[in-house]
Amino acid sequence: MHACMQAHQKQFTVRTFSDSEGSKIISKSKLGSIMTEAKSKKKMHKVACCVLLAVVVVLGALALAFYLVYRPRPPRVVATVVDVTIEEFSLVPPSLEASVGVHVVVSNPSNAPYRYGETVTAVTYHGEPVGTTVVPAGEVGAGATARIEPVTVVDGLKVAENPHFAGDAVAGPLPFVAVAKVMGKALVLQSFEVSVTVEVACFVQMYVLHGESSSRCVSSVRTGAGAAA
Repeated sequence: MHACMQAHQKQFTVRTFSDSEGSKIISKSKLGSIMTEAKSKKKMHKVACCVLLAVVVVLGALALAFYLVYRPRPPRVVATVVDVTIEEFSLVPPSLEASVGVHVVVSNPSNAPYRYGETVTAVTYHGEPVGTTVVPAGEVGAGATARIEPVTVVDGLKVAENPHFAGDAVAGPLPFVAVAKVMGKALVLQSFEVSVTVEVACFVQMYVLHGESSSRCVSSVRTGAGAAA
């Protein structure tokens, strides 16, 4: 009987733990859960970073593509003096009536139109202003070529009053400098503008005794912040 009770007792023996051992088991369980959660958050953070990096790369590539396609390219400029007319000349009393015609051909290779406003620049004789060149407002379309015809007026009275007038008229040519400036902006992607300035300087030599002339023109193009200067 005693032996049977011992066997029965062995069958239903339950192992018990002390409070310290139970706390250790629970702590290990919580630690494992915390580590698993931290790993999950770290993984999600990496995924988010990768997605953000991919978005930035795609947007950068699109911005670069738009810039390469729509970036304003410097216009090509050809300027010529097509008409120099000496209408009247006299040494005594000193007088001069003359006109200068300048043609400026602008080719716009950009995919954005180039719009410009009216500008007024000086015509000089020995560095002194003796007339004006007026460029009327206009536009050169995207990928188009346009001819700009400034209006140049020379004040013959101012030329005749210059102390160099008599000597130049007898010894050689009267040197004039006519400057035409085209100042405008290229509209890019219908959202922002880029300043573009075209400047043409024509050096005209008038041989008033012979009624002849010669000329030479040079041009320059500035874009961006320096174009507005």
